[in-house]
Amino acid sequence: MKSPVTLYETLHGSRAYGLAREDSDWDYKGVLVGPASWYFGFKAAPEQLELGPDHVLYELRKFVRLAATSNPSIIEVLFAHEDDHTRLSAVGRRLLDARRAFLSRRVEKAFAGYAESQLGRIRTHRAWLLSPPDKPPERAEFGLPQKPAVSRDQLGAYEVLAGLDETPRGDLNFIRLLDREKAFQAAKRTWAQYRHWVEHRNPKRAALEAQSGYDTKHALHLIRLLRMSCEILETGEVLVRRPDREELLAIRDGIWSYDELMVQAEALSARSKAAAQGSSLPEAPDEETLEALCVSLIEEVLAS
Repeated sequence: MKSPVTLYETLHGSRAYGLAREDSDWDYKGVLVGPASWYFGFKAAPEQLELGPDHVLYELRKFVRLAATSNPSIIEVLFAHEDDHTRLSAVGRRLLDARRAFLSRRVEKAFAGYAESQLGRIRTHRAWLLSPPDKPPERAEFGLPQKPAVSRDQLGAYEVLAGLDETPRGDLNFIRLLDREKAFQAAKRTWAQYRHWVEHRNPKRAALEAQSGYDTKHALHLIRLLRMSCEILETGEVLVRRPDREELLAIRDGIWSYDELMVQAEALSARSKAAAQGSSLPEAPDEETLEALCVSLIEEVLAS
């Protein structure tokens, strides 16, 4: 065998959730096993193959690692509706038959973490909608000289220490200068993000954002992720194709005010945390079981 072998491939994204509109993308994800050289050769093997902008196949070991952490996208691939499978080999069926071994209480942190990122985007975009910045930040606004007095290495070291929750030592005035420089660099990044957002917004989505006062597409996925977290932890079921399709589409169309969205998100987040405490799922997957499965699947493909 000299070429990768696809074990399994399925529709992913809005079409797999049952939430697609006419102009929705066609997304596909799957898993493959590479040739023997990927596992026994000295050259670094790819962890995934990008077959198109919305078409990704993960090498089995990476796929298993991600699934073991309850990565939402990968859990969705494992539990996609049978009708959405586009390719499925006998070895791929063995992987799907073992998919429940990947479920654990890690779901709460993983799904809630993705939801939190959606919430962050909603808040950021809402701030831009309500009070759009009109110019890039200037150094003088941060009490900084026109020419930087801090090197990149110094600023980088300072940010590392801050990330480790360590208090930098040294001249107090210099530390304050580092703080202002750090704030300025963050403002520059925010301005660049804002300009990118303005220049690349979908016109229909922008109109809906202006009408609702927030990004309703992010709101849809925020609620979907939190509900899925609750469902998995409470029942052990992964409902990729959404039974609440109509309500989720109504959320995308702006049925809720921003304040209503925040109330619903807060309630679901609390429910998810409580569900994790009382869930019958294990704290983490049995890594020995997953390791044996991964080895067995690779051996079977290479042997054939």
